Amino acid sequence: MKKIGYVFLALLLLVGTIYFLFIHERRGIDTVYLIPNGYTGCVGVFYKVEGKPPLKVQNEKIIHKISKDGRLETSSSESFGWYSRVDSGWHNSEYYYVDDQGKKVKKLNWEKDINWEMTAEDEYNGNYFTFFVGGKDDASTPQPECFSQ
Repeated sequence: MKKIGYVFLALLLLVGTIYFLFIHERRGIDTVYLIPNGYTGCVGVFYKVEGKPPLKVQNEKIIHKISKDGRLETSSSESFGWYSRVDSGWHNSEYYYVDDQGKKVKKLNWEKDINWEMTAEDEYNGNYFTFFVGGKDDASTPQPECFSQ
């Protein structure tokens, strides 16, 4: 009887190890982008900008308040809220139009309202994340280099 207990315990430990190493969801913090109402064009989030405020977490989501010119500069690292320094982990991203007081006006649909997104690095801007707000007809190229100099 003891032998069956040990075998069961060993199998339980094996299954638990496999779950946590290979199946367990590596979860980062969800992100929310608050975009001025009616804005169409490139949006850029620029990381590690000295003197700029860090990103904040509200209700377990990283809040990105985009300015009227489509930019957000933050002293936070691009890995802020990631599962680890090299892996963002699985997370949701939400995009909203907001009014001048920051109240959500409309949730943007990824397939309809956001044309593309990309992460980039260049000598002028450092690390940044960009996406395009607007339908496919609004973007002049599939992935324009909006903020490169």
